[in-house]
Amino acid sequence: GKLRLNPSRFELPEVWTEVEEGVQGMLKKGQTLSISGLEGIPALHTDRRILQNIFYNLLSNAIKYSGAGQPIECRVLCSNGDLKIAIEDHGIGIPKSEQQHLFTRFFRAHNVENIQGTGLGLNIVKGYVDLLEGSISFESTPDEGSTFRVNIPLNPH
Repeated sequence: GKLRLNPSRFELPEVWTEVEEGVQGMLKKGQTLSISGLEGIPALHTDRRILQNIFYNLLSNAIKYSGAGQPIECRVLCSNGDLKIAIEDHGIGIPKSEQQHLFTRFFRAHNVENIQGTGLGLNIVKGYVDLLEGSISFESTPDEGSTFRVNIPLNPH
């Protein structure tokens, strides 16, 4: 379906608090969730719900594909007119041979067969990021983890 942008002015710490509360029940024993850089982010003017969904999907993946006791770190920064988000986990990672398919609908890497999921999350995140005229990239090493980076222009054209 078609999503419409509904931009508003808001503070990122408010969104983070809501997302953090939303994923608390997913955390495995000993997993920790941290964020750095919030204090340096000015008030944003973008679609709050879409930004919240980007955080939620990426964090829930990081939690799902990481083991008990593993930290999940989020870093945010405003730079060159962009909101930059990095979410890093130390989980199972994505096999190199399958990384090019990662944002494809229903794609699931072969190393996640025993973990529940639909293969839609990253496809949806990519759609959200595109809608905000941003970009998404990642680095991943099997058995070491993944880092997803999202850049969202704060003044898109």
